Amino acid sequence: MEIYFDMNIYNRVFDDQTQMRIRFESMAIDILFELVEKKKYELVWSFILEYENSRNPFIERKLNIISISTLCNKIIEPNDSIKEIARDIVMKSSTKDKDALHLASAVYGGCKYFITCDDKFIKTIERNRDNLKDIIKDIKLYNPIDFLRKEMDIDVIE
Repeated sequence: MEIYFDMNIYNRVFDDQTQMRIRFESMAIDILFELVEKKKYELVWSFILEYENSRNPFIERKLNIISISTLCNKIIEPNDSIKEIARDIVMKSSTKDKDALHLASAVYGGCKYFITCDDKFIKTIERNRDNLKDIIKDIKLYNPIDFLRKEMDIDVIE
């Protein structure tokens, strides 16, 4: 089963871990990477992830993400279909262009899940799900903690 991580997933470990939410998300992301390493999920990489990482001004982060990207079995290259999917996502939901390219890459790559720490993006897509159903199909968008709780049936907080 293929899964796509937004760039904020790769960067989360570098964020301020004194914030409880960030720390919980980082722990959930560690579990997700472990599941990828154990081949429970196939991680998908894309040209837009590559582009964003190439513009990362922090060398340590950039190198770490390059290293992690080797876990990806599938790489989505840019093409007209992805551009068209992204354009439709933007038109039907007012999503930002880069976010639309990430989601379009995941859809094009046949991913079942799109994991992001961007709550606003998730809400925008879910609010417009009816308008987008023919474009994004059945892909599910989750925060990493919600993914573990709902899809993996792991209750991290009781």
